[in-house]
Amino acid sequence: PLCSCGVIPVAASLKKHGASKSATTSFLLSTPQTGIDSILATWGLLGGFFALFRPLAALITGIIGGVFVSIFDDNSNDNGNNSEKNNEYDSQTNNKEKADPGFGSKVSSALKYGLVTLPGEIARPLIVGIIIAGVISSFVASNFLNQYLTNYYLTMILMLVVGIPLYVCSTSSIPIALSFMHLGVSPGAALVFLISGPATNAAAISVVVNVLGKRSAIIYLLTVIIGSLASGIAFDSLNQTFSINVMDQLKHGAHSLGWFGHISAILMLIILIYSWYKARTAEEPCSSCAASGASCKDNNEIAEGKIFTLEVKGMTCGNCVKAVKRTLEEIPGVLQADVSLKKQQAQVTATNLENPSKLPQSVNELGYKGRLL
Repeated sequence: PLCSCGVIPVAASLKKHGASKSATTSFLLSTPQTGIDSILATWGLLGGFFALFRPLAALITGIIGGVFVSIFDDNSNDNGNNSEKNNEYDSQTNNKEKADPGFGSKVSSALKYGLVTLPGEIARPLIVGIIIAGVISSFVASNFLNQYLTNYYLTMILMLVVGIPLYVCSTSSIPIALSFMHLGVSPGAALVFLISGPATNAAAISVVVNVLGKRSAIIYLLTVIIGSLASGIAFDSLNQTFSINVMDQLKHGAHSLGWFGHISAILMLIILIYSWYKARTAEEPCSSCAASGASCKDNNEIAEGKIFTLEVKGMTCGNCVKAVKRTLEEIPGVLQADVSLKKQQAQVTATNLENPSKLPQSVNELGYKGRLL
């Protein structure tokens, strides 16, 4: 379960550790749509058919995009460079002792991520999305767009034009897609938005160009465009062929929540408010150390090191913090990195660091803007 912005640094980190361009492209295409949070939220708001079809479309799109990159963008030289970097990082990592946190600690960490960290990251955009959907449903007439968009394929393209440049996470896009359906677009057109919105945005595309290169980035973008349109048309075709009646199911579900649905909604609201509050009041930079499940180094070892301060622009969530922290601590000579999301900075303690410029360089390779202060 990664948010749409958190996918980018993780993909960059995977590529740095030896993943090919094709595998990284598959990861970028499929991951934003297939988190368990996104699937369950899709099921709750749009129904079971949407929840099953969406990750299946993401899987197929990811494989196709990866195959096209492997065919049209030869990355043999790129793999060689990654192997050299990987060997360097592995030799440094092997010298650092890592204590097994134990089963109980792992379960606690998983529950904290699932019930506090992840909801804290999606709480604001999800609530904003629900409010937007509620306003549209309450004040805009049903099937409003039908009087202006009479062409089926034009509606699909409109959803694509809206979804590609817009930054929207995979979970908050669900209520917005629901409001589009209220305005009169077909379920397939709403699916086009659900696929293209989380997979692309103006900032992410520029990072993909830096991480994968122009040719792979073009293939990535074309795969999103063609894949989302094909998925939307296929969804509407299946909906009509097998008389699934997605819209009728949504109307029925909205009026038949029952006591279990209301209790679940209240619990979800409590989790979102609590996790958002914890994210806003978290102590820094120690929280970044705890968030990654790593134990801080011995104080005597840290005292021997030199502290460097980096400005890191572009971090938006806890996954960004963990990616930057992990990347910095893999650099030979670095003892510890404490990353602050609020300050957009990182404090790095290092000893015998041959070239301090490696610190901002490693951050830039993740798609952020690093500068040594």
